[in-house]
Amino acid sequence: MSFDIRWLAPAAIFAAAAPQCIAAQYMTLEQAQGLIYAQADEYMPASVTLTPEQIERIERVSGVRVRSPRQQVWAARSKGKQIGWFIVDQVIGKHELITYATGINLDGTLRQFQILEYRENYGSQVRYVAWRDQFVGKTSADPLRVGTDIQNISGATMSCEHISEGLKRLLVFHDVALR
Repeated sequence: MSFDIRWLAPAAIFAAAAPQCIAAQYMTLEQAQGLIYAQADEYMPASVTLTPEQIERIERVSGVRVRSPRQQVWAARSKGKQIGWFIVDQVIGKHELITYATGINLDGTLRQFQILEYRENYGSQVRYVAWRDQFVGKTSADPLRVGTDIQNISGATMSCEHISEGLKRLLVFHDVALR
């Protein structure tokens, strides 16, 4: 019985070229709410639809394009008093969407953010606390640029850049639409 290696070449090429997609849901919306605003006992949906003027201002100030005029927002409340804003957003990593939740305090400072879903092959280190903590306390006045005030993660450059841009856009969104 003879074995001809030429028959393996097409299979090898297909196997090497087949894209791999690793999608992981790290937490639910409710889990993120509990982590970002542990003291909150209520989340009131606040439907926000931006006007064309607000979109133009957010894009001009943040330097980031607004993908949709509608934004998922909840007012985080504790004992009947609002303590901040909880916002769910998405950005493109390298090829796939990254879904994250952000807490913005009433004074416009970023409380924290959590990665809900990450669908890329590489770069999931953006969910590590050490990287996410550098955003705590940032405002719309901060650059939020990788290499300036935000550290990069090797192998996750595009995810780092796009999450930083998304957070900058949300901080400006807060200033324009929620204050």
